[in-house]
Amino acid sequence: MGNNEIYYHNAPRYWIRAMTFVPYFWNEKEGEKISSHVKTFKVSTEVDATVIVTVLNSNLFSCRFLLLSNCRDLSSRENKNFPLGIDKMNDIIKKELIGTCKQLMEDYKDHSVRKEAKYLSGKVVYDEFYPRHSKLIINKIDEILEIIMFLAKRN
Repeated sequence: MGNNEIYYHNAPRYWIRAMTFVPYFWNEKEGEKISSHVKTFKVSTEVDATVIVTVLNSNLFSCRFLLLSNCRDLSSRENKNFPLGIDKMNDIIKKELIGTCKQLMEDYKDHSVRKEAKYLSGKVVYDEFYPRHSKLIINKIDEILEIIMFLAKRN
């Protein structure tokens, strides 16, 4: 595997959040770091990472997660076992998914809210994301995935 990381929240509540960037997290004891709830996995290319992040944010992936998992924990097993067929995907589709992913990541950032919380262990500051504000972009991802499925059936 390469050094192209995907970041995803391992305990999705209401929606799966996968990102091409590290979500902001800070605590009093350790300073700025990756939250313990954000997991990563590496893929071979930046293109693959971006395409995978796009698909992880789709309605299709979310439904599959709800149907085939324990509905609490998003593990690398669910991510890696999704039948994407990225190696057979044509460059035009990949380019469309990459463009949509860039839109989605910007929209996630634009609608994020920096939150503060106090725990027994101290103060925590983190960015909270609201995928519902990005629903039109997420729906566009599913439209692209429908094209992929249509093309796969023809071949």
